[in-house]
Amino acid sequence: MILQDTEDGSRLFIPQPAHALLSGQIMEAWGAPGFAHPDPAPEVILAAAQHDIGWMPWESAPTLDVGTGLPHPFTAVGAARHAPMWAQGVELARAAWGLWPALLVSRHGTLIYTRYANPERDSEADKQAAGRYLSEQGALQSAWAERLGASPAQVDRNAALVAVADALSLALCFAHPGAAGEAPLEDGGMAKLTLARSGPGTWSLAPWPFRLPVLTLRCEVMRLPASTRWTEQEAMRRDLRDAPRIPLAVSLSPG
Repeated sequence: MILQDTEDGSRLFIPQPAHALLSGQIMEAWGAPGFAHPDPAPEVILAAAQHDIGWMPWESAPTLDVGTGLPHPFTAVGAARHAPMWAQGVELARAAWGLWPALLVSRHGTLIYTRYANPERDSEADKQAAGRYLSEQGALQSAWAERLGASPAQVDRNAALVAVADALSLALCFAHPGAAGEAPLEDGGMAKLTLARSGPGTWSLAPWPFRLPVLTLRCEVMRLPASTRWTEQEAMRRDLRDAPRIPLAVSLSPG
């Protein structure tokens, strides 16, 4: 769950898979000259759009943070809880769509449990769960890449594309200007993307990685007054199920 306070006094509740839908739209429009292209494109676009598939059961029944009276944001859920969910998401992707989407969802989990690990915050159970994921999924990733005939460079490039689509989508969902991920280039380098707010619902991005002159992204989110708090988990889940749903639309243009 991603929480975003808005200027009109409301709070948006954005499920992880809804944020991933924006990632898929980002990847579908990707490919300005000089930027690396997804290859194979349909599978990479699908992986970007479904990289949070493992969160779907949790998002249907989020847990309550009694300290804030709000659902736990995904950043407050430890690996002991979400590493098994992520591994199950990898298996769902493999069973439903095949090896390329599963490989890239798996690689995105590896990114999370390496780049974003926090030894000072993570419990011993979190560290053990992350370690199991990295060991078990690493073996699957190697086997699947071999079966696909994919080179390490191709896998790394596609994984980096999913990662930057995720980073840009998260920056938009949190409404955070500034760094928005690193994009792989055709020459093997990386370009740091920078996001700036242009106005309500409008942003500029530099450098510009898309084929289109302007890109509009959409997903559906829940909206409640920013003052809303809960003391009971089941009441929170019920209210979120019944909450008004609105389209979240953000427009991107070249910086």
